[in-house]
Formats: sequence, structure tokens, C-alpha cells
Amino acid sequence: LSEIRTDRDLGVGIRVLRGDRAGFAYTNVLTLEAMLDAARAAVTGSGGGTQGPSPRIDLRERRLAPVQRATDPPDHVDPAVKVDLLRRMDMSAHGRGKAVTSVTAIHVDVTQDILVATSTGDVVRDRRVRTRVTCRATAARDGRRETGFDGPGVGAGMELYETTTPERIGADAADRALRALDASPPPTGVLPVVLGSAGGGLLLHEACGHGLEGDGLSRKSSVYAATVGSLVGSPLVTAIDNPALSLEYGSYTVDDEGAPARETVLLDSGIQVGALTDVASARILGGQPSANARRESYAHPPIPRMSNTYIAAGSEGPSAIVADVSHGVYVARLKGGDVNITTGEFAFAASEAYAIEQGQVTRPLGGLMLLGNGPAALASVEAVGDDLAFTQALCGKDEQWVPVSYGSPTLLLTGLTVSGGGRV
Repeated sequence: LSEIRTDRDLGVGIRVLRGDRAGFAYTNVLTLEAMLDAARAAVTGSGGGTQGPSPRIDLRERRLAPVQRATDPPDHVDPAVKVDLLRRMDMSAHGRGKAVTSVTAIHVDVTQDILVATSTGDVVRDRRVRTRVTCRATAARDGRRETGFDGPGVGAGMELYETTTPERIGADAADRALRALDASPPPTGVLPVVLGSAGGGLLLHEACGHGLEGDGLSRKSSVYAATVGSLVGSPLVTAIDNPALSLEYGSYTVDDEGAPARETVLLDSGIQVGALTDVASARILGGQPSANARRESYAHPPIPRMSNTYIAAGSEGPSAIVADVSHGVYVARLKGGDVNITTGEFAFAASEAYAIEQGQVTRPLGGLMLLGNGPAALASVEAVGDDLAFTQALCGKDEQWVPVSYGSPTLLLTGLTVSGGGRV
């Protein structure tokens, strides 16, 4: 056991919008004078000067039912119980084989109470509770070393361990590392690629979702700024962002500007119809805010961010999709990469991939990379499965990290380049 850590933080952030300028300041000293100082600093940052007394605002609280909630609150659980869960995970991972050399397991739970008050008179509260466990296993054999990962999360408390056991999490991480030891180089070239839910969801999140966030669209730094209303994806693709999903990791009752959470359709049968906006970017784009203003904490200004972003399920079974591919690759999981939202170009590394031979998933592949362009990749989707599933993660942007979920059913794409040093 390397660390048990508990943090508690409290403070206030104040933002002033004036035209297209914003001023922001925060303090963790909750005295009236400290908060007034922060307000004055925010006014100055917005380009405003000292004015006379502000009109009084009738602040009326709106009460909304939280979408994240814990029946077994993690902050009420003895740390010894959480340690025992991690030890069980560790033992399960090591028990998968002598080649497993090390295991790192981490349990994190966060309970966050927020209050948002606006100059329009709205006051809203939200309690956000989320729990996640990550397990990373390393396996080594004959001078080769590989890692496997699993990291489920939920917008709830210790109920996480009711849907999956520590033993299952540890075993899955170790088995992925062990399979990677037997991986061969991938074929290369433009090949049919079947993406599992974890792969398709991350591709949507990185190659499309970030490009549809309002700040990039309003600055016209996103490839999607010029394609509003156009067909940018396959007619089989409907993409949605929905922070109102019950108990999901990226959910919230209200965003960090106080707007009630609601669903936003980003792509409707391939047509770009939506954007993820806060108040500032919505003003520039000429629409209503989509309730996607998010911040890491009171010490950060809200900016447009994704929440739970996914491709809606189709009608085909995953096995039927694979059976239609005679020679290609199956990518079960991606582990991130590089995306240029201005051009849409991306490069993703696969953390778990396999060859498809004569309609069957066969040998594991290592070192596989997927190269492509976001809109082109979406346009090349030829089949959408019926097995929608979500992956939980933390997403970084502008030095802020927020919890998200990304989801997808099994997808078949024909417009991606497979790289990695092998031969077709």
C-alpha cells in the first residue's frame, strides 16, 4: 500500500462577461471582503471599470433531482474496506500467471457539492458523486514487457463493485497484458477496421467531439466550423452528448453556469446539427447554450466540454459485422493519441487489437496505430452494431480535467490507415 489520501477543498469563483470579454477570479477565503476583492478583479479582467451600486437581484433557488447519487456513499466507507478491495484486485491479477510481474490498483471517489448563482436570478445546487477504480498490470516474458488496463467508473458510490468485482477487474487487466505478450506486428495500409465500443467511443470523443465544442467553433479553429448543416458522417451515424444520463460518470444535474442538463444531438444521420456551448460561445454562434459549460473546480472558469458522448446504437450484431470482413483488424481498445481539430487529422494507438481473417477474430496484434481524418472516418462507417457501451475517463483541456464517458456500439470503418510495421 503506497498511499491513502483524503482532500477537502472549498472556495468560490466569480466570472464577469462583458461582450466577448470575460474576467475570472477565485478565492478560498470565504469572507465577504475576499469575495468582493475577487469580484472586483473579475470586473477588471472583463474590461469594465468601477460602477455605481448594482441593482438587487431576487435569487430564487430551483431544486432539481440529482442524476448522480450514491446509495452507498464512498465517504462513509472505512478506508480499510477500500484497501481490501484493491488487495483482492491485486491477488486476482497476479493469479492469472507467473508472467504478471507488477500490478497497480487505485480507487478514487469524489463527492462535490456546487452552488451556482447568476445575475439573471437563478440559484441551483448539484451534488456530484463518482467512483472509479483503475488497474494496470504488467507482464514480462523473454525480455518482452507489456501492460494491460481496466478502469470502470460510475456516477455513484460503492455500488460500482456491485456491477463488477475486484477479481474481474484485476483478471481483465492481467489477461490483456498476457495476450499482448503473444502479439504480432499488424498488417498495414488502408484496411477494414472494426472498432469495439471502447475504440469507437474514444474515436468519436477525440476526433469529433472536441471539434464540436463551442470555443473552437466560435474561433473557427475547428474543422467543423465550416460544415454546420452539412453531411459530415455516414447516414448510419447519429452522435449525441447527454449529461442527464442517470448515474453515468460524466453526468451532472446542472452545468457550471447553472443550466439544467439536457441532450444535444451533434450528428443526425451524419448531418452536423449541434454544438456543445457555454453562454459565451453560444452568443457568438447565435444559439442557446447547450448546458455544456464545465470546470474542474471553483478555481477554474467554465468552458465548453463534453459530458457523456456517444454514437447511437444501430441494428446489426457485432459478430455479423466481423463476419463480413475477410481481411482486416479488430480494435477492442484505443489508448489515446494526437488530434488536430483544425484539420481533423488524427493518430491513435491501440491498446488491444486483433487480426480479422476470413470473418473471424484471430491472433493479437501489437504496436498498431490508426491514422485518419475525423470527418472522413465518420463518413466511412459502413456498419453500426446494437451493442452500445460506455467507457469512463478523465478528459483534459486547457489544464482542466473533468470526468467524461464516451460510448459506441461496434463500428465497421473502411477509411482508416493501419500502421505499425507489419505487412498486408
